[in-house]
Amino acid sequence: MLKAGHVYNRFTLASEKRVTLRVLRWEDLDGLLSFINSLVKEKQATSRPALYTGFDRKVIRDEEAEWLGDILVKIEAGEVINAIAEVGGKIIANGEVTRGKYKDTRRHGRIGLTMIKEYRGQGIGRRMVETLVRESRRAGLRTLEVEFLAENETARRAYEKGGFKEVGIIPHKVFRDKKYLDGVIMSREL
Repeated sequence: MLKAGHVYNRFTLASEKRVTLRVLRWEDLDGLLSFINSLVKEKQATSRPALYTGFDRKVIRDEEAEWLGDILVKIEAGEVINAIAEVGGKIIANGEVTRGKYKDTRRHGRIGLTMIKEYRGQGIGRRMVETLVRESRRAGLRTLEVEFLAENETARRAYEKGGFKEVGIIPHKVFRDKKYLDGVIMSREL
C-alpha cells in the first residue's frame, strides 16, 4: 500500500516547469482548497467549461478538510488510488481511482481526474493516467472506466493514449447553459 506523500514520478514540461506526481498528504489541505476553488471559478467564468459535473460552488476549509480526511483513510485502506500533480509547490491536478465497493466489483475501478486550465494539453493528464493505470494494476484491479463530457477532446486524447477505448455515450447526461451535453464512457482492461 502506498503511503500519503509517496512520490511516483518527476518530469519536466516543454516550458521547463518541473512536475511532481505524488499521493496526497494532510499538509495539502490549503493547496487542495485553492485548487478546487480555482476549478469552481473557472466553471463560473465560462459558458462552455470542459469540466464535468460538480464544481458548482466554492468549498470552505472545513468541507475540504472533511473530504481530505476521508480520502486519506480510503487511500490507506486500499479503496482509492490517488495521484496529484504539483508544479512549484502548487497543486494543479488531482486524479484518483475508486475501487468497486461490492464483493463482485472489487477488481474494477473508476477514474476521476481534474486539472486547472492552464496546464491542460501539456501531457500531464496522460502521465497521471499512466500512473493511475500502473498503480491500479499493482493493486489487483482488472478493469477501469472513466466518464467525461463528449466535447472534452483533451480528456479523450489523454485516455486514448492511456489505452482506453470508448464503450458508450450517455445522451443528454448534463444540462448546462440551457443545453444538453452527452457523456462519454471509456474503459480498458489492465
